[in-house]
Amino acid sequence: MSRTLLVNPPSAIGVYDRSHIRVAITSAPFITLASLAGALLEAGLEAAIADLMIEGRPEEAYRRLLREYRPDYVGVTFTTPLWSEAKRLAAIAREEVPGVVTLAGGVHATTLPEEVLEEGAFDIVVLGEGERTIVEICRGDPPGGIDGIACMDGGRLVRTPPRALIDDLDDLPLPAWQLYDLRYYRSPHIAARKNPVGYMETNRGCNHHCLYCSQTVFGHNVRAKSPGRVVDEMFRMLELGFNDIHIKDNNFTADISRASEVCRLLVERGFPAPWALPTGVNVHDVSDDFFRLAKKAGCYQVAFGIESGVDSVLARVNKKQSVEMIRDAVTMAHRAGIETVGFFMMGLPGDTVETMEETIRFACSLPLTYAKASMTLPFPSSALYRKLKMEGRIRSEDWDKYNFHCTSEVWEHENLDWETIRKYYGLFHRRFYFRPSFIWRRFWRDLAMGQLLDDVRAVLSNTWKD
Repeated sequence: MSRTLLVNPPSAIGVYDRSHIRVAITSAPFITLASLAGALLEAGLEAAIADLMIEGRPEEAYRRLLREYRPDYVGVTFTTPLWSEAKRLAAIAREEVPGVVTLAGGVHATTLPEEVLEEGAFDIVVLGEGERTIVEICRGDPPGGIDGIACMDGGRLVRTPPRALIDDLDDLPLPAWQLYDLRYYRSPHIAARKNPVGYMETNRGCNHHCLYCSQTVFGHNVRAKSPGRVVDEMFRMLELGFNDIHIKDNNFTADISRASEVCRLLVERGFPAPWALPTGVNVHDVSDDFFRLAKKAGCYQVAFGIESGVDSVLARVNKKQSVEMIRDAVTMAHRAGIETVGFFMMGLPGDTVETMEETIRFACSLPLTYAKASMTLPFPSSALYRKLKMEGRIRSEDWDKYNFHCTSEVWEHENLDWETIRKYYGLFHRRFYFRPSFIWRRFWRDLAMGQLLDDVRAVLSNTWKD
């Protein structure tokens, strides 16, 4: 029976130190590794997880685990800015466990398998969804018969046929949350109601085609777990020790009738824990009735991918929503008594100083509990990257620089220099959070909820200057 060690790189170490959102970062077990481990365990294979994000000395802890566990396979799932770290982790695995097979997965590896393999640190790239693929790899199936992988053969890239996406997500085993020690996961009150927080997915895929989006692994057809499976899984997470559930779907409300049925079942079965929708819902889908039902079911926070406060900029990035639709949706959630979070982007295609000013004004005019801005980046799997590459406007492919909050110029904007984009990233947060009306509302809210001291600590610990 093979042993597989699944690794989450230390992605939070230093990433947000110079950002304006570090006080609101959630600490939670990584759902992708839990899902992969669940598939391995169901197949009768051994699995362990190394979450280096929570380790004070990640390399030391990683080396120790490699020596003790002696895995046959080491799998690293990573995003674009963590490519260098992923390579290093694969190299360490080979140092500590000679003969180990190294696997790479995630959006970046799926998009650029040749680059990942040519570096020599990884033996196999898992392309796309990994639950079925990793089982076939780790039980020793011949690589040529495994769909959805890439590897090198005599210096030549070999890709097997694409693996079909999993149509019925109810077929997925439960994530192996038991492989995490939940004592080490603590999130601030800004990001959670209770600790520890558990991440959950109820669907995969996104039926939109936003220009900047890099989430291509799960495709554009939305596939969902049944409402009963979703609610059963949420109760199971409570049994394992989670006290707050964050649903991390690209769009929980892609099928509003299914989303409403999930909420109805939570009410019917008396779900006792708070839960949130922190990665966004589509403004097209929601209604007053839905938000009232979600609130009744225990939902305390919902996020919106607003991006810009200017209709022409939204159209440029293929964001199928208008400023008016955004305002209506945020107002409905606020009216239902749910906290609202808005995500914005500075330096979108079509942006100017004037449009970024208007975006800040728009954000301040909405009934938002929190707002977060990022700087626009063309990740390699996005349509924006392909467009800029074709136009000769990519300035750097040093993937270490591809961080939403602490980056230097990696692409040439049509209207703006990078320092101006960086300036407005900082201005957004200062203008939003230091308005007298916002401070006054927060004071009374925090006083009522017993969170005043937490917010004071957050303000004092943050970096508010550029």
